[in-house]
Amino acid sequence: MKSAKKIIPNFLRIKLYKRKRKILKYSKKKFKNLFWEDNVDNLYYGHYHILKRYSKTFLPYKINGEVQHGWSPDHGIAANPFLHDENVKKNRFYLMNEQNKAKSLSYGYSNLVVIGAPFIYLPNINKENIYQSKKSVIFFPLHTHEYDLAGDPFNSYRLYLKEIKKIFNYFSFVTVCLGWREYENKKIIDLFKENQVRVITMGPRDNNPFFLYKFLDAVSNHEYLSSDSFSSAIFYGLIMRKKVFLYGTNMGKGEKEKWEGKLDTNYNEVYQKRYPTLKWENYDHKTNVEIGEYELGLKFKKSPNELREIFNWGLGKLFLSKI
Repeated sequence: MKSAKKIIPNFLRIKLYKRKRKILKYSKKKFKNLFWEDNVDNLYYGHYHILKRYSKTFLPYKINGEVQHGWSPDHGIAANPFLHDENVKKNRFYLMNEQNKAKSLSYGYSNLVVIGAPFIYLPNINKENIYQSKKSVIFFPLHTHEYDLAGDPFNSYRLYLKEIKKIFNYFSFVTVCLGWREYENKKIIDLFKENQVRVITMGPRDNNPFFLYKFLDAVSNHEYLSSDSFSSAIFYGLIMRKKVFLYGTNMGKGEKEKWEGKLDTNYNEVYQKRYPTLKWENYDHKTNVEIGEYELGLKFKKSPNELREIFNWGLGKLFLSKI
């Protein structure tokens, strides 16, 4: 039998070789672009893992855009919009609610899809916990992050504890959840423990796929949830049908960045006027679940199939564009 080398003309072998190289190069690029999520914003709080699990996706696809990683009173994209050029503003961004989308559009972003908060894709977010302690409360004081606590953190927590102690008599059991950095500060831990307050943490937001599962477990054991400021924790608690209220002086020193058109830097005042029933002095001890559903975009929640479709999660996507 004659070898393929003798049967196939030389020019045809060269053409097939170039074609093969082009296909391999294309496939390698598409494979790299499609698999192994490396956008840190998508990995915060385990969001990527939650969405992947919900959509019943087993292969390690990337998300074809950036997911909003926390509740925001503004546009919800993790950047000053005036530092993003026109090309970046054409990238795909997945947002929580209608307000985030409207603000993003006003800043010039155009490729926007509202899918609700990743938190709403967790299983059993409003399932009643039979182990819930009656009249128990879990506090989520502001933790250090990009916008640090005002002044000395220890002193900020000391003053916060002094305030919340005024309402301890309303509750049978008190827990305080700290950010990972505060949880490593023995002085802050001892401050609460000396006052018979249980202290926990969800751990870091980075590389922690179990963050929100821990949040769900911890909060489900309490009847009430509170914070000194409007934050993701407030709205997560609301959608879990917890009795949520705002209490204490906001420990934040205000927004780090200010730009034209941005919501008032004291957005807590703005939201207290929007949701006055959540302030402790007005609180009616109801769940107010509808507020959480609105702010977290529950009506925009996608089915597993819809989520896979908009994320382009499927092997067929590998060969959609032309070689």
